[in-house]
Amino acid sequence: MKNFFKRFYRQREVPFSWRRIWVVVIVVVALFAVLFTGLVAYAYSYGSRVLPNTYLGTVPIGGLEELELKSTLENMYDKLVQEGMHFRVQTVDETIDFTLYPVTVLESGDSLDLLKINVDKEVQRLLNYGKRDDIFTRAFSVMQSRIRPNYLVVSNITVNKERILEALKDKLVNYEQQPQDAYPEIKSFVPFAYEVKKSHPGVVFHYDDIIGQITTEWSHLRVPNITLSTEATEPKVTEKDIEQIQDRLAFVFNAGPLEIMYADPETKLQRKWKIDLSRMKEWLEVQKLDEGRLGFGFKKDLVEAYFKDVVSPFVNISPKDAKFEMGEDGKVIEFQTSRPGVKLDTEKTYENLNDALLQRSWHDEGLPVLIQVSTEIDEPNIKTGEVNDLGIVELLGVGISDFSGSAYNRILNIKNGAKKLNGLVIKPGEEFSAIKYTQPYTLEGGYLPEKVIKGDEIKPEIGGGLCQIGTTLFRMAMNSGMKITERRNHSLVVHYYNDPVNNLPGTDATIYEPAPDFKFLNDTDKHILIETSVNEATHQLVFKLWGTSDGRKGSYTHPVVHAWIPAGEPKTIETEKLEPGKQECQSAFTGARTSFTYTRILGNGTKEEEVFESYYRPLPKICLVGVEPKKEGENPVIDETELGIPPQDTAEDPVIEDVPVVNG
Repeated sequence: MKNFFKRFYRQREVPFSWRRIWVVVIVVVALFAVLFTGLVAYAYSYGSRVLPNTYLGTVPIGGLEELELKSTLENMYDKLVQEGMHFRVQTVDETIDFTLYPVTVLESGDSLDLLKINVDKEVQRLLNYGKRDDIFTRAFSVMQSRIRPNYLVVSNITVNKERILEALKDKLVNYEQQPQDAYPEIKSFVPFAYEVKKSHPGVVFHYDDIIGQITTEWSHLRVPNITLSTEATEPKVTEKDIEQIQDRLAFVFNAGPLEIMYADPETKLQRKWKIDLSRMKEWLEVQKLDEGRLGFGFKKDLVEAYFKDVVSPFVNISPKDAKFEMGEDGKVIEFQTSRPGVKLDTEKTYENLNDALLQRSWHDEGLPVLIQVSTEIDEPNIKTGEVNDLGIVELLGVGISDFSGSAYNRILNIKNGAKKLNGLVIKPGEEFSAIKYTQPYTLEGGYLPEKVIKGDEIKPEIGGGLCQIGTTLFRMAMNSGMKITERRNHSLVVHYYNDPVNNLPGTDATIYEPAPDFKFLNDTDKHILIETSVNEATHQLVFKLWGTSDGRKGSYTHPVVHAWIPAGEPKTIETEKLEPGKQECQSAFTGARTSFTYTRILGNGTKEEEVFESYYRPLPKICLVGVEPKKEGENPVIDETELGIPPQDTAEDPVIEDVPVVNG
């Protein structure tokens, strides 16, 4: 190297000097250090910001900090909700345009979301995009973003597929025609006579890719504009098919009625249901099985409806855990023995019943007449032999909420949900689920319907009051120092769930099957027990959690409202389903951004704090106004606003709470 520099200087007739070489090296190193330091500083400046030159859909978000990004995303989210989802359908005779709105408002005041963006998760994803822990990778990502833009889409979207398809099909029910299979219509049993009803093709809409299209548009922050296509569909069973087996039809009925039998596993009592010839006639259809084999079977939807209405009430029994009823002194004064739950296995029972009839299409002997009901067994969580020495001895915490002003059905639903929870024992390490222990949300499950605004009419739906249960459980769990594993606030500010101390929103929790749920973890080493009481005189719902204290303490600050959001201008929807001039309205809801802090101090002194932030969407007053029916020949108004709700996040808000519907 030394000889190289000497030759270099001799060629240029410059005296060789190591000093000059070191000066050059130092200058280069210094420049590199300055450049590297600047690059590191620049990379660090994006530690709490979105990478530069980044787009969400077509919206530039590069350089935004957390609060700016959250505000931008919430504004875009609100715009998508207000614009709705636009659909166009081309039938043979006309073009139909209509809009579905992602948020449905229930008469109770709660909201059910068909589509929902989890803004908080999305904000964190975008802030962390392209970043790593080491500074070299982060600096490279920042510089790369300057050279090549990042085009991102929203990924934290929850889609309530079932509700969307249900709403679409409800809109198009009068424009869709299902194919009709050929079938034998029985005219009389003695003498046996029948008539073969002809088959005909149908016209149906394609719903297969609808959810994907909607999700794609929302992920790009675009308002969905979707065209639905139709398809002619052929029947599965034709007149020629029936000709192949019609000589067996008389035998199918001459073989006599069928019977279903169930024996209670605990009482051993037996119950039978006779499927007589009249019902067999009503349920009869021709089925095309594997490899084109034909036979006479039963219509599945009619059989399952019969099972639900007639058989299930005598079969289905919820599992019973061993429970404790406790006095104010914290001692067990009564207990309930456990028993397994039993549930009708609808699918298996239908298969057995249907197969019994199919066999008559092919055989004359050895045919079953009596079909055993198939069941599923649901073991209890706590069996009677496990309730000894559980350590349920003292009060851990209390949760309270107020249900003043609730309608009669809502109060009954609250009492029913509270009854299901009363005396429930939760094992150490078990995660409690509000949905698991308060379902099923059906008439058979003890719940009653409430009115809900859907499109241009008001319909009864099951629910109402379940979020009072979720909210009270949330407060009980926090006051007991339990670990909260799942909680979501309501979409709207509903007075039933305001904090009992300062009457502000923020300490509520919503539940709706299958999600969202309210869950907490029993992270103690002892069993705990829930005690519930409903005081109709004071309109208070009180939940107490009993167990053995390990020294922990739980508390939460009362909510603070950071901003109130105006409800907006009222909206009016004309409908032919009310008398002309009659008006029914859903209240306006002011939105809000709130927060509070939950603190728990564990027995070992460890302090944990969690901030619960809640965003409540503003919603204007919406009124249905009756108008005169359209004259014959005029096109019907199809663009009916779908402004009622399912749960949030799918929902977000769950079971129907209570928004008053005011008659005009």
